[in-house]
Amino acid sequence: MRTNSFTAKMSKKSNVELEAIFEEKSKYTEEAVQAVIWELENRNLIDKKTTLYQDPDKIIEVVIPVSIEKETLEKHESPFEELVLPVLYSKKAIQGFTIFFTTIFGAVLLMQNLRKMNKPKEGTQVLVFGIVYTLFSIMLLNYLPKMFFITLIFNLIGYAVLSEFFWNKHLGKELGYNKKQIWKPLFISTLILFLIVFLQFLPQILEL
Repeated sequence: MRTNSFTAKMSKKSNVELEAIFEEKSKYTEEAVQAVIWELENRNLIDKKTTLYQDPDKIIEVVIPVSIEKETLEKHESPFEELVLPVLYSKKAIQGFTIFFTTIFGAVLLMQNLRKMNKPKEGTQVLVFGIVYTLFSIMLLNYLPKMFFITLIFNLIGYAVLSEFFWNKHLGKELGYNKKQIWKPLFISTLILFLIVFLQFLPQILEL
């Protein structure tokens, strides 16, 4: 019998709920969509026709639904909210914030991702790492030549730890997700950076 981790949940859903998930399959995980397909096939509600290109390395079955009685669904309500792809800050976003600001900024984005995935403990660990690593970098950079290249190396190391260790360990390399917009954290980060620079030059400004 064809089963996966979502088979039991799908078997309890109505025809229209299954059809709704299938029609918006791009919003759901591949495993969830596959469970829907199997359940619709078991109910003799679909006929297999062809295949759909989903991923450069993955191809899954595509089916064309036959007539299913229409039922009213509450507007904007997802019958399978737990299967919808999460909206997270991408690795590229974390990389950009870590390199152009500091590791703590990238750590905050990753922390929010982990909390979104119901992993608050892991999120706190990432935040602590970001704070400690940033403070360590600042202290060590005081004893090194004032060069942007050296600062960049420290930030790249910080990103590598966030991405290759924390992300891959707690979220997984193959995690499917929708990219979250970065405008809000970008505005806040830029504002914080300007504030820090202003405070650094404030004594000189007051002496004028």
